[in-house]
Amino acid sequence: MRSQVCAAVAAGVIGSISSLAAADIINIHGDSGHSTEGLGAFSGSIKYEFQSGTTGLLDINLTNTTDPLRGGFITGFVFNIGAPQYSPADTASLLLSSHPSIVNIPGPGINGMPFGHFTAGAGIGGQFEGGGNPNLGIGVGSSGAFQFEVTSDFASALTASSFIDGPNEFNFVVRFRGLANGGSDKVPVPAPASAALLGIGAVAVGTRRRRAC
Repeated sequence: MRSQVCAAVAAGVIGSISSLAAADIINIHGDSGHSTEGLGAFSGSIKYEFQSGTTGLLDINLTNTTDPLRGGFITGFVFNIGAPQYSPADTASLLLSSHPSIVNIPGPGINGMPFGHFTAGAGIGGQFEGGGNPNLGIGVGSSGAFQFEVTSDFASALTASSFIDGPNEFNFVVRFRGLANGGSDKVPVPAPASAALLGIGAVAVGTRRRRAC
């Protein structure tokens, strides 16, 4: 009986791992302490799902949580593709956008100064810096959804955290324009948690399960 229970538990664990490997999701938020002006704020999520070969699907959801007194719109965002290994040959192209004016920004090499250059992104008019009327972006209290096709030799090993990782100190940055008094801002996402710590946690879980059986 005990061996049957262990087998059932193992099957469940394997199923859970397979599910996590197929579609991984993390929540993100803006690091206002490292933004260019300290004005914009957002929350959201990143979901990545490996498809086959060298391709995967990336879903990005962003909600504008800026103080209503400041107003403003999310008008674009840029990101890199990092772990398990950053490669300048990796690409991501926008497939779907909830905001018709926010379209693909051709990359790589997108200028996101002072945070560096980026692999891919989306913005009003296909631009990160400008692009036209900011009122066409994501207003305070509203959300936007975007899907990209990712191409990478490491597509099967990428996770949602790979898109806030990369060669820069900050590898996912959101652009705000149309704030009060004509203000604008660039707000980064904090770097991902240490992979070493995540690995230690996974080992601990496996050890507890083996002892239970």
